[in-house]
Amino acid sequence: MKTILYSVCFVFISIASFGQNKDIDNIFSKFDGKNGIVSVSVNKDMMNLASQFDSLNVQTKELLSQINKIKILAFEKATSEDKVAFENMAKSLSLTEYKELMAVKDKDMNVKMLLKETNNRIDEFLLVVTGGDHPAMISITGNIDPKLLGQLKDLPGMNMKGMEQLAKMHFK
Repeated sequence: MKTILYSVCFVFISIASFGQNKDIDNIFSKFDGKNGIVSVSVNKDMMNLASQFDSLNVQTKELLSQINKIKILAFEKATSEDKVAFENMAKSLSLTEYKELMAVKDKDMNVKMLLKETNNRIDEFLLVVTGGDHPAMISITGNIDPKLLGQLKDLPGMNMKGMEQLAKMHFK
């Protein structure tokens, strides 16, 4: 009986963690609530509420309805130790299941846009900014139509370097 119970628990834990990158979750957990670091987590309920705003265009509303969660880390006034720790963690991320959309290198700053997809739908969009004065990470998870990815630039807090390039990309 215990074996069956353990097996059932294992299956549920496996299903619950499917699609999540533990390394990325660890980065968000490590820096959440630290001085000088802005940490934002927006869930599906907020996305549904925001999608009802009249000021948004139809495509942005549709995009919001497809997003499950947005997580943002911004190292606005972080200590140099926290910035170095973040950059080391970001460099050691296992990104084999992600496709690189774009990489921008500008002096000492690096920006990577990555996505993980299943059946021509985006499971996660990941933006990682390292170097420079303001490292950052944004993770957007859901079941997103790639044709709507360009609408991300219109969401609050997404006015980062390189985001304007999303609108220029064409997906099948």
